[in-house]
Amino acid sequence: MIYRAVMMSRAKVALGFRGLNGELGRIISCSMMSCVDRQLTGALIWDSGYFMQVLEGDPDHLRDFMKKVARDGRHQDYRQLEFVQAMRREYQTWSVGASRTGCKPAAFIRKAQTMVPTADEVRTHVRHLISLGVVAETPPLVTAAA
Repeated sequence: MIYRAVMMSRAKVALGFRGLNGELGRIISCSMMSCVDRQLTGALIWDSGYFMQVLEGDPDHLRDFMKKVARDGRHQDYRQLEFVQAMRREYQTWSVGASRTGCKPAAFIRKAQTMVPTADEVRTHVRHLISLGVVAETPPLVTAAA
């Protein structure tokens, strides 16, 4: 049984490519290891001070991962926007993406600063940024045929 979770939080660490050598890099490497260990797929992005993540996998593994993020002091205003059963995986890997440096915040981010976005809006924004290029990515998940 595959579930999908959508999360969003404001970062309490320096974001941007310079941050990759600090806490941002540690968040990415820990998340990547956790997702590989738990066979979670999806994507993590950062944009204009926000983390957004879409994850797919076993519901118990997703719950454990989300609890860990919610308690992590490097995040604030953590929001779980969706936790639903999915018909199938939409992602075969776990990827990391980011907004382009120097770009004005998208209308989505401006809205997120005053209103809670929907899970669909976050999923769409994550997909868009991942389509522009990834910073890091796991190998594709290989599972036994059912």
